[in-house]
Amino acid sequence: MKPLKRFLILGLIILVLSLAWEFAHCSLYVDLSGIPKYPHLIIASLTDTLIILGIFAIVSLKNKNTNWIKSPNKIDYLLVVLLGFAVSALIELINLSLGRWKYTGAMPTVLGIGISPLIQLALTGIISLIIISHIRE
Repeated sequence: MKPLKRFLILGLIILVLSLAWEFAHCSLYVDLSGIPKYPHLIIASLTDTLIILGIFAIVSLKNKNTNWIKSPNKIDYLLVVLLGFAVSALIELINLSLGRWKYTGAMPTVLGIGISPLIQLALTGIISLIIISHIRE
């Protein structure tokens, strides 16, 4: 499969996973953004997709190509997880401190950060890699 086609399919997989995650977990937030619920969830999903693709771009730079996506190794998975956690924590800390959102009582937290958003980018990134690595040319 050509790299551009693989990239587009990967982006679509990430978007679908991100939409599912955002819609499934939105009840754990009190939204203070002023944006209507469904457009907000779609924007968040598109943003998540771009972030995960950015994480994959960083791993591609480390590997000096995009071929790693076909068969990721343990280090690639570890980088996706670590970068996913780091970016998620940063996003949550910034937006909580700016008052853009807060958590409902149903959101489990670790050090004040919701567990759901903390694992989202890492988990959807890993799942998307597993899916795309099983798509053959």
